Amino acid sequence: MKTRFLLAAVSCLFLFSMPGVAQEQSEQTAAAIQQAMKMRQSPMMQQSMKMGMKTGLRSYWNGRGGNLTALQVFTLPEVREAMGVSDEQHQQIQDVQKNMATGLQKNPEFLKIMEEMKTVVNPSDPFMQNADEETKKKFENIQERMMSLAVDSMSDAVDDILTPEQQHKIKELQLANLSDAPIISPNMFEALDLTDAQKQQMEGIKKEMAPEFETNLANFADGQMIVMNKMFDEFEKQGGDFTDTKTVQEKMQTIVKKLAAEDPEFKRIQEEMQSKGKLFSTQFKMKMFDVLTDEQWARLQELTDNPPEYIKALRQKMKERFGGGGQAGSWQPNADSWKPGEAIPEEYRQKRQTKGFPRSDNAEP
Repeated sequence: MKTRFLLAAVSCLFLFSMPGVAQEQSEQTAAAIQQAMKMRQSPMMQQSMKMGMKTGLRSYWNGRGGNLTALQVFTLPEVREAMGVSDEQHQQIQDVQKNMATGLQKNPEFLKIMEEMKTVVNPSDPFMQNADEETKKKFENIQERMMSLAVDSMSDAVDDILTPEQQHKIKELQLANLSDAPIISPNMFEALDLTDAQKQQMEGIKKEMAPEFETNLANFADGQMIVMNKMFDEFEKQGGDFTDTKTVQEKMQTIVKKLAAEDPEFKRIQEEMQSKGKLFSTQFKMKMFDVLTDEQWARLQELTDNPPEYIKALRQKMKERFGGGGQAGSWQPNADSWKPGEAIPEEYRQKRQTKGFPRSDNAEP
């Protein structure tokens, strides 16, 4: 398997999985967009990109999102200082991201998957244009395993760099920003010092809602591909110029605004993705909230309503870069298109005041 297939798999995965802070890295963003535009010429490669989106979002669902988020938010000095991230740790984390592809090529499990890929990909048909259905299914299975391993490897690498206290603070950061997290995961709530029984309850809720999550995820990925292709079509119509990488993101932002104003299908799909994502996320997190004791509930509200100063600084940076709506006018598609809505719905706050809930951390939920 040629290196370009590895880079294509990795770039399409992280193009759609990273939060918006990463978009300031203009050269990386432009390169990922250019790679995605090349890949979309093949139906098989479009499937690969769709799988990348799903794998990226599923990483949040499976509790890997915290470390992926850390790769981005640690670009802000305020966040690093508040979390006690040393210059050495920051450099190590940057190296993890920078050397991701080369690191994977040294991973024995990844090398084994790449060897399987060689038996599937025809060198004369690198974009699988003429592959039969059986070959396509094998290719998709290998790609999915490859992408999942890429996420796990990067997350594990960040785990090895951060201290347990810093990992705990990342979960606090995730809880404080529930309104911006693309996917809610039970492990975020470990920042509230859950009991083993509570952890089991939350995992049970996750298992119960997994089929609905997968349905929403598939619909979301389908919608994102339509949105992406419309954006790339317009970009190519305007010349598709990548010579100045710093302007590529700006052009994409302009295109998003143009399509939202002029293309009814684009607007409809965007609104549907956000509304369905919000509905699912709201239902899921309210079930998570029900498991919390009064003390944990109070700590959660404090984190979301009156967060530490470094979290306020992070929110302000996001607002400055992306506007009051967090992602208004920003380059999409990415995980942020699945918006979970307000951190704690007002109706839930009222419900919590009127119904009985666990009274202490030692009580059975």
